[in-house]
Amino acid sequence: MYSYFSYTLAEIPLRLPRKEVQVYHALTPMEAIWLPKRKSVVTFHDLFQITAPNKLGSGLGYNKWKNIVGTRYFRYAVNVAKRCKVVVAVSEQTKEDLVTFLGIPRDEVRVIRSGIRDDLEPTPKGDGPFKVGYLGQLDRRKRVHLLIDAFKRGDLPELVIGGTGVDEASLKAQAGGDPRIKFLGRIPDGELVDFYNSLDLFVFPTWLEGYGLPIVEAMACKKPVMLLGDAEVPWEVMKRCILVRDLYLVFGPKMLAGEEKYLEGLLHSVDIEDNYRWAKEHTWSRTLDKYLEAYEEVLGVRRK
Repeated sequence: MYSYFSYTLAEIPLRLPRKEVQVYHALTPMEAIWLPKRKSVVTFHDLFQITAPNKLGSGLGYNKWKNIVGTRYFRYAVNVAKRCKVVVAVSEQTKEDLVTFLGIPRDEVRVIRSGIRDDLEPTPKGDGPFKVGYLGQLDRRKRVHLLIDAFKRGDLPELVIGGTGVDEASLKAQAGGDPRIKFLGRIPDGELVDFYNSLDLFVFPTWLEGYGLPIVEAMACKKPVMLLGDAEVPWEVMKRCILVRDLYLVFGPKMLAGEEKYLEGLLHSVDIEDNYRWAKEHTWSRTLDKYLEAYEEVLGVRRK
């Protein structure tokens, strides 16, 4: 947290090129503080520090003072960043939050979805035990502890957890050496396709997301995705997932009672092929094309 403060408050203004730069693009509102607003594009991924400060992760949710400082800093940054020439939201939900909480006129916010890797495609899983997987940060906001708790009380054969984060040690302690639960650490880019295709079910027990790209990546590999029904995830993403009230109901008593058909029914409740087609719309070429349009707006030119 301190290093990011120093980067955005001190390093950016010292390193920011000033001459012969026609367009600046801040990937977060904090990075837009020092940019010349009339020449800038800013991307908003979410407004969690304003809309849900009690659900923050990355250590902020555990520390009262870090939460207070982080939230105030974020509020300051977004109120500066909203003055950029072009404001971009990564989802329709983030756009609505920008309109509601920052007062930005709706027609002044562009929605540009992020892309995913082109090589994310389904490959045969082959024989092997039923495997549940998660990939993402290991922190409070992702609620991986709920997945581990439910899995430990069930009888499914394997859970693989990819990613790192501030809660990694506590989550490993919670797993208690259960041989069915494996922590893989950071998944290298070259192994991402194999990771998703090794799964039968991708579970993403997050509290809230600005979009949720791991969900899209799993769908690009034709994997069913399960979320908790109380998750705050953009509806355009959430409606394509299996929604459950409690993971324990899926991995706990139902499976312990031998009612495997309950889980089987859930897996067949989503349209895998339609989800695949939708996921493959998230191309970086399409994202880049839309950002080029934003840059041209800053420059005051129109594409032929």
